[in-house]
Parts: sequence; C-alpha cells; structure tokens
Amino acid sequence: MPQDTAPELQLGGQALIEGVMMRSPRFVAAAVRRADGTIQTRVEAFESIIRRKKWLGLPFIRGVVGLFEMMLLGTRYLKWSSNLALLDDETQSKDTSPTLHQSTSNTGATNATHDNAARNVAVEASAVTAATGLPIAGSGGVSGVQSTLNAALPASEDSSLKAEPEKLPLWAFAGTVMLSLSLGMGLFVALPNIITDLTLERYTQNRIWLNLGEGVIKMIIFIAYLSAIGRMPNIRRVWQYHGAEHKVVYAAENKRPITPDGARPFDTPHPRCGTGFALLTVLVSVVCFTFLPWTESHLQRVAMRFALMPLIAGLSYEILKATTIPRWKGLAVLIMTPGLWLQRLTTAQPDDEQLEVSCTAMRAVIEAEENAPAAAKAVPAATI
Repeated sequence: MPQDTAPELQLGGQALIEGVMMRSPRFVAAAVRRADGTIQTRVEAFESIIRRKKWLGLPFIRGVVGLFEMMLLGTRYLKWSSNLALLDDETQSKDTSPTLHQSTSNTGATNATHDNAARNVAVEASAVTAATGLPIAGSGGVSGVQSTLNAALPASEDSSLKAEPEKLPLWAFAGTVMLSLSLGMGLFVALPNIITDLTLERYTQNRIWLNLGEGVIKMIIFIAYLSAIGRMPNIRRVWQYHGAEHKVVYAAENKRPITPDGARPFDTPHPRCGTGFALLTVLVSVVCFTFLPWTESHLQRVAMRFALMPLIAGLSYEILKATTIPRWKGLAVLIMTPGLWLQRLTTAQPDDEQLEVSCTAMRAVIEAEENAPAAAKAVPAATI
C-alpha cells in the first residue's frame, strides 16, 4: 500500500540520526536518509518479552520491563543510523569527484548534516537517549509496550546491512548510552539534591518542604536542559525528525495518505510521546521522594532515589495506562497537556525530505503487517 491510508493498528516511533523508526504491533521498520539522497530501510519482526513471560506483564512490573525493552530496541536502531552516517562521511571524504558532488547537491542541508552527524554521533545519540524519554521518544508510549507478535515470524532486514562494516564500535556506542544515562541521573537526581542541600536546608529542616523544593529544582533543570540542547544544530535536526514521526503517526491514525502532503497539516506534539512520559516520571518522582527521609548523608539520599527509580517508572506507566480508560478522560487531559507543552522543546517542524523518510518507515511497517502470515495475524495482543 504505497500511498494508501493505514489500517487499524497501534503505531508509534522514534527519531533516529537522519531517520525515523516506526513500530506496529508485530514489526519494527526504520528509514534513514543517506548522503546521496536515497532512503535506506530496515524491517524486522519483534516479539515483546512480556508476551513470552506472562508474569512480566503484571502491574508495576510491565512498565519497567517495557521501558528497558524499548531502550534496547531504540539503542540498536540508533547505532544502525549512526553507522550509516559515519559510513556516508567516510565515503564522501574519499570521493570528491564533481559527479558525486553534483548528484548529492540536491539533498540540500542533508549533506552538511551527515558530515556533522559523523563527528557528533555521541552527542546526538545522548540527546535522543537522555532527553526524550530514553529511547522511547516519539509516540510509542503505552502502545509501544503493548506490541507483540508471533515468535514464528522470521526477522527480515535489508541484506546490505549484513555486509555493512561496523563504523561505530559496539563498546563506543555502549559507552555513549551509559554516559547519557549517567548524565540523566546526575542532572536530574544528584544535582537537584545537592542544590537543595546547599540552599533550602539553611531555611528549613522539614523533609516535605526540602523534598518539594528539590522537585521544583529538578523540573527547572529538566526543562532548561531540553531548551539548551535544542539550540544545537544537530539536535535541532533530530527534533525535526521527531516532529516528522509524530505527523506521520497522526496521518496514519486519521486515515490520511501516508505521504508528505497527507502528514504536513498535523501538529508536531503527540499525546503518546515519550517526552510526555519522561515528564510524567519526573512529576511522579517529586511526589514519591517527598516521603523519603532527609538524612545527613547526601550519598544516602541519592542512593535512596536511585533505588526508587524502577518503582517510579512502573508507577508512571500505570498512571499513563489509566488515561486510556474513557471514564478517566479528565485525568488524561490533566496528565497529557503538560507533556504536549513540553514537546514544543523536543519537536520541530520538519521539511518535506524528512517527512518523506518518516512516511517510508511507516509504509514499510504497515506493509510488513499486511503481508504477515494469516496465522500470525490471528494472534491476539498481550493482555496488559
């Protein structure tokens, strides 16, 4: 269905480096703009561990498992897009013929971005990982955790990928992800606690006021961080692909053609965006940390907050899932609205080339769903 509207599916995605990943109930597809202007795609089947291990689908556990699962999946696709960017940079540096220059000049800002992306892969990957909800960025949200598929479905991907050399070593990319996670923990857990200890503790010893003050400082740092990195040209590019992903998901959900023209009229914020989930976890952590004792040891206080992170992630997921219950529509509006506001910092208006990449990924994942074996289509989604 190259240009048709999408069938009824739970769809979500994530911005990559010069590309977009889309996810349906049983497949993952990604598309990346190469330096020569072509679009490279990758499609594979995916089965959530929550379907294979029923106990992992229990309340409060499922959110943590789903988050970790999406981190692994998102990181793998970020590494793939990073390798393509570095490969293009290496190719362009070796071949400077006029013919190549003329053939790639039509891609406009894309070429310059590829050069920069190759030198700044770590920065971009860290931004996607730490700033937009830890590889759940995009409109994956609840539906991303609910995705399941038949284990018998064969995984498939572009055969050229298998022969493609690894341009970014696994250890280097793993280090980048660990650095981004450490940065997130340091900025949003340790630093607010230190600032509170050095300032507010002079005026009050009440643990509730101290913990609430810490929460306000955390929120300020979180918003300031997103605003600051969004001013970087390369990160701005990622935000544009984030916006392109949202627009195309909107087009699919509203039965519009999966084309740049069909997606362009929609706005960039999406209610199921991982940015909104990240904001929700911050708010939930503020409430949960309020009940913690304010000990004399800073290390003790930070350790307690680290230990509560899985619980906060699980609780945040359950709150987000509750917003899908019709009778709790008011709660949904209350929770989703701040996330939509925040997405003004993590999404940007894409150009037509970026929309084309996002549409390519969406059409690929929908086509995989439509071409799946009939037996696989009959498998019900996991009850979560």
